[in-house]
Amino acid sequence: MALNRTAVALVVGLALAGGAANPVCARAAEPVTLYYWGNEGDVLALDLIQDFESLHDGSDGRPPIKIIMGQSASVNKTSDPQRLLCGIAGGDPPDVVWFDRFAVGEWAAKGAFMSLQPYLDRDLAERPDDPFTLRAEQFYTPCWDEACYGDEVYAIPTTTDNRAMFYNLDSFERHAEELIAAGCVDPDDATKPGPPQTWDQLKAATEILTEYDDDGKLVRVGFIPNYGNSWLYIYGWLNGGKFMSDDGRTCLLDSDEIVDALVFMTEVYDIMGGAAAVNAFQTSQEGGDLDPFLSDKVAMRIDGDGYLWHIANYRRDMQFGVCLAPAPPQGRRLGWCGGWALVIPAGAEHPDEAWEFIKYMVSRRAERIKSDANLQNQRAQGYTWIPGIHARKDLTEWILDKYFYSDPTVAENLKVAKRTFVDAMPFSKYRPVTPVGQKLWNEQVRAMENGIYKKFDKTDIRANAREACRRAAAEVQRELDAIFDPREYPQLSWKPIVVTYIGILLMAVAFGYWYFNRKMHATGYFRREFYAGYLFASPWFLGFAVFGGGPIVFSLFMSFCRYDVLSAPEFVAFDNYIEMLFGDPLFYKSLWNTVFMVIGLPLGMAVGLGIAMLLSYEIKGMAVYRTFFYLPAIMPAVAASILWIWIFNPQEGILNSLLDTLGLTGPLTALFRVDELAWLQNEYLSKPALILMGLWGAGGSMIIWLAGLKGIPKHLYEAAELDGAGRFRKFWNVTLPMLSPYILLNLIMGLIGTFQIFTQAYIMTQGGPVDSTLFYAYALFNNAFRYMKMGYASAMAWVLFAIVLVLTIIQLQLSKRWVYYETEK
Repeated sequence: MALNRTAVALVVGLALAGGAANPVCARAAEPVTLYYWGNEGDVLALDLIQDFESLHDGSDGRPPIKIIMGQSASVNKTSDPQRLLCGIAGGDPPDVVWFDRFAVGEWAAKGAFMSLQPYLDRDLAERPDDPFTLRAEQFYTPCWDEACYGDEVYAIPTTTDNRAMFYNLDSFERHAEELIAAGCVDPDDATKPGPPQTWDQLKAATEILTEYDDDGKLVRVGFIPNYGNSWLYIYGWLNGGKFMSDDGRTCLLDSDEIVDALVFMTEVYDIMGGAAAVNAFQTSQEGGDLDPFLSDKVAMRIDGDGYLWHIANYRRDMQFGVCLAPAPPQGRRLGWCGGWALVIPAGAEHPDEAWEFIKYMVSRRAERIKSDANLQNQRAQGYTWIPGIHARKDLTEWILDKYFYSDPTVAENLKVAKRTFVDAMPFSKYRPVTPVGQKLWNEQVRAMENGIYKKFDKTDIRANAREACRRAAAEVQRELDAIFDPREYPQLSWKPIVVTYIGILLMAVAFGYWYFNRKMHATGYFRREFYAGYLFASPWFLGFAVFGGGPIVFSLFMSFCRYDVLSAPEFVAFDNYIEMLFGDPLFYKSLWNTVFMVIGLPLGMAVGLGIAMLLSYEIKGMAVYRTFFYLPAIMPAVAASILWIWIFNPQEGILNSLLDTLGLTGPLTALFRVDELAWLQNEYLSKPALILMGLWGAGGSMIIWLAGLKGIPKHLYEAAELDGAGRFRKFWNVTLPMLSPYILLNLIMGLIGTFQIFTQAYIMTQGGPVDSTLFYAYALFNNAFRYMKMGYASAMAWVLFAIVLVLTIIQLQLSKRWVYYETEK
């Protein structure tokens, strides 16, 4: 037996030694697995992955590489990055991520991505002639620069787009004389109408091309400044402005050029009746082949080159043109490009292999496979394929020449339009590369909305625009100052906190053991049963201590820290609370929005009680009616939100149609002091609209009310009738007092639920218009998961907890005066 064991050991040892002597063979047997979070909509990625794996099958002596493609399971990889954030912070990120280029700088500044500069330099030094070796000059300069932070590149650009202005020639022809008189002429033939070249011409064309019905409602519009893909960004650039200083330390959102751009946008909206009226018209339009530009309801729009696909496949006979967006005399007509890139997260397990995969994904070989498949796929469905713009200049020209420009089946105007986008790429603008990219984006949106809705001064649009930009710039600058001129804070050590927490738990267990042993007089069997009960309950206690109490204690300490998940927390004492109470205007705005929604609480309770009283009668088929009224309460919140977006549609929605039929439109517009019932597009109607939507789910509380009504003794009503009480007196003196415990329950639970309102705003309004639906929980979410200010968000959570706790205690104390319990004497 000993000899056999020795022989086995010798064989194993020789095998191991042979593997060590021939490392190529040993490694070849162990493939490297890369985890790739790609584009969820890319159905052709599998072809590329299979081809890459065939190139790296281990035949060259290096380890074979296998790719597992997953997804981030997020709405948006940049504004909703929780899963990627947790992966990086937990030390288990994917190896390669398909990421929005504009956010690369912000995440690189936080140390979330690896620098790719060493790999680029190594390849240029060791393999300059390799077709997969990448060079900066291969890429469009805006695309490459957007993927860099500091002096290093952190991402390799893949796809890109560019923005220009589409214009409908059929609309122009109907107003040819007026447009020509306004200077909007064809550059090649001054006797024909053409696109506007300047902002003054654009305003004139907007007024000429806008049409109304007999009631003064918009039927067609000339141009909507923020329709398609434009925002304040492009108008600021067209006016010669910059949003960040060259050194990246100063926000220029309040510069004269940006303010003037916002004034221009407001003036264009005012030509058509104001932002509220235009946005109501805009949101009432359909998509696909009913798109308002394709259906001749919008004459001009700024959008990306991808919109050409819609024209080619939904309106092939459309007469249209594309030109760069008009600019003022002191500005320059230009485009705005944006797109995606491939990054390697910090802590990736196989960065060398991930780099090989990235180089392959932006190679001509990969693009040939992808383009051939795209062409076949589109033609099989009867569509015209219009290639996108690649971040690499050489690949863009090659793809377009091979698959698009040389295709005789593609209309010439589509080719000319595509060339307009491509030719503008070298001098197109891109969003500033800054550590506060998401904050800057959100604040320019906020400044734009405050400007076009005239939030601060309805009589002077310039003063209003300046104030809107000043406030937005101040918010961004506050974040920049905290990054570039940080105060020194001590790092928080977790060890004493964890030890203290465990010590408190042990002390609580010991005290409980001592206390109950002192109070309990049972012995023998009954004492053992007593201990057994706690033993069976111990999993819950343990789970709460780890998964409940632990996170609660964690968030409490985080509220006194500056923490972004990716770096160690720094103890800042009460700075988060001071900033919240004295430096963050959105704190009070979100709190007020949430308090306003409390109006819906008594309304919902009243409606629920009314439904319950109607359904309390014992008649045939009542169970069916109860089910129908309860169904909205169990409908998923996301599905309900999408449904109500259609109901609230200002022009096509069923709600406004019903109000028109009942003759209530006039009184309601007068009540809310609005020109049109644009429910989700008007800051004065958005919260009432969500309250109205909440009443639809009153069937949830109906169940509780129904249970309470069934529990009221009938002899109380009989006694009241003998005393001569009518319906109202019975309801007031019998029903309500007997339902008072249920009223208290619904009041407390409803108030807690109101302060946690989030889903409706997230799905339906995204916090707008003009922050009118930016509720407290939504603001907390933004700070935690969009700006990664976990410490500040934790402080907000504890303030919310304090508010709800105080209100609950007040309700419980006041309830002693009006709540009646049958067991009380």
